[in-house]
Amino acid sequence: MSISLVNVAKYYQGEPHQQKAVQRLEELIKQHRPELLSEQSEFLKLWRKPSQPSTVRLNVPYLSQLDNVNNPHGSCNVTSVSMCMGYFGHPLRNPNTGEQLEDELYRFMLDHGLSRHSPHDLQKVLKLYGYEDDFRPDAKWDDVKKWLEGGNPCISHGWFTRSGHIVTLIGYNEKGWLVNDPYGEWSSSGYDTSRSGAGLTYTYAMMKNVCGPDGDNWVHFVSGGKNVKTASSKPSATASYSSNPAKSTIKLQDVYSSGKAVSLKELGQHEALVMQIQVRLRTLRLLAGEADGKFGPITQSAIERFAEAFKCPADPIGSDLAKQLIQAKDVPGFDPASQIITPELTAQILNCPLSDAQTYLPGVLNGLQGKGILNKPTVIAALATIGVETAGFRPINEWGGDDYFYQMYEGRSDLGNTQPGDGVRYHGRGFIQITGRANYRHYGQKLGVPLEDNPELALDPDVGAKILVEYFWEREVDRRAMEGDWKGVRRAVNGGLNGWDHFWPVVQELQSAIP
Repeated sequence: MSISLVNVAKYYQGEPHQQKAVQRLEELIKQHRPELLSEQSEFLKLWRKPSQPSTVRLNVPYLSQLDNVNNPHGSCNVTSVSMCMGYFGHPLRNPNTGEQLEDELYRFMLDHGLSRHSPHDLQKVLKLYGYEDDFRPDAKWDDVKKWLEGGNPCISHGWFTRSGHIVTLIGYNEKGWLVNDPYGEWSSSGYDTSRSGAGLTYTYAMMKNVCGPDGDNWVHFVSGGKNVKTASSKPSATASYSSNPAKSTIKLQDVYSSGKAVSLKELGQHEALVMQIQVRLRTLRLLAGEADGKFGPITQSAIERFAEAFKCPADPIGSDLAKQLIQAKDVPGFDPASQIITPELTAQILNCPLSDAQTYLPGVLNGLQGKGILNKPTVIAALATIGVETAGFRPINEWGGDDYFYQMYEGRSDLGNTQPGDGVRYHGRGFIQITGRANYRHYGQKLGVPLEDNPELALDPDVGAKILVEYFWEREVDRRAMEGDWKGVRRAVNGGLNGWDHFWPVVQELQSAIP
C-alpha cells in the first residue's frame, strides 16, 4: 500500500475545510493504521521531508550552433559547453577578434588533438579552461535534478540524430526537462531548425527514451571552478578577455526582434552580424569562401540575391529579411546542386568523358540534396569514391566474368547468396559495387526498386546514384567527410584503404577546385 499526500501539502492553506479534512484523516489513521504515526515510520519521514521545487530554471545563455563558423551542423558539443561556460560568466565572444566562444573551442580542440565527439575530451576542455566536469556514463535522472537544484547546469548526450547530439539541461518543470538545444526544436519526426532551441520543454519520457534510462545515461555535471581561463592558444596560457566588448555584437535575432534595420552602408561596422549572415549564406550555397566577418561586394551580391528570392528589400536589412536569414532552409528558385560543381570540372578531375559527367552527376547531387547532405566535403567524398571504384564516372559491372563471380560469391551466406546461381547473378554493380542477394534486397526495399528481381537496375543513372547516397547515409560517410577524416571515408566504403593512392589525390584536387 502506498500513501501520497502531495496535493495536501501542495494546496494546504489552513482553511477551515482543509483543517477539518486533515483532522479526519488523522482520526482514520489512528483507527486503522496507528503504526504509521510512530516516530520511526516511513510515512512520517516522507510527510516531514522538505518538498521539492516544482520548477527549476537556470539563467543559462542560449547559443545556436547554426551561426558557428566552424561546422555549424556538427558543433552541438562545443556549443553546449559554451552555454555552460557562459552561465558561469565566461565571455561568449572575444572582443579582440570577434570570434564566438564555440568557434574558439572548436579550434582549440582541433589544435590540441581532442575529439569533440569524446565525452572525456569535452571534460578535458572544461577542466583546461578552469571549470569542473563530473562526467558520468551511468548517470541517474534524480541526480540531474539535484544538480540543477544546486544551481549548476548539465550537458546530456542523446540519439536525437543518427550520429548523436548533445543538449544543455537548464532546469525542469512538471512536464519535463528544460533544455537549451543548440540545433533547434526536436520532435520524433526530426529537427525544426527554423525554431529557437532556447528553454524548450522535452518530456521526461522522451528524454529517457532518447538519452537513456538510469544507469545508461551520459551526463556532464558542470560547475564553476577556480583559476578559470579565457581565450588561449595553449592549455596553460591565458589571454586578456573583456566582459564588455568594444565591438558590436548585434545579431540577426536582434534585428528581427527590435525591428531596427541595418543599412548595407553601416553593415561593415557590425562584424559579428556580417559573419552570421555569411555563415547562413554559405549554408544555403549562395556564398563561397570562408565567413570572415568582412563586408564587401561578394557578400553584398549574395545578400541581394537572397533578398530577391524572398521578395524582401536588401537595403536596409530589416525584420523581414532577418527572419528569412534565420529560418530559411533553402532559397526559392535556387538550385544548389547545380552550383557546387559542374560536369566540365568533374570530367576534368575524374578524367572521364564529359557525356558521363553530364549524365550521372545530376543524380548524385540531387540524391545528396534530398538527404540533406549536399555540402562540399560530402560531394568530394562521393566523387572521389566514384572515381576510385569505377575508374571514371558511371555505374559499372564488376570486372571479371561468370567463372570469377562463381568462385568469389557462390554459396556465400554472409552475402545472402542462398540459391544456385546467386554468385553470378548478384555480382558487384553500380557506383560502389553492391554485392550479394542480401544487399540487392536491402537497397531495393530502401528505395522501393525491385533490385532483387532485376539487379541490372543498379546500373541505372538514378538508381545507382540513390544506392550510393543511401550507402553514405547509413554508414555516416558524410559525417566523416565533414570531419576531414578521409581515411575513415575510404574505410567506410571499402573496408580498408585499398585504392587510397588514387582516392587521396582526387580528394585534394577537388578540395582546391570546389569553392
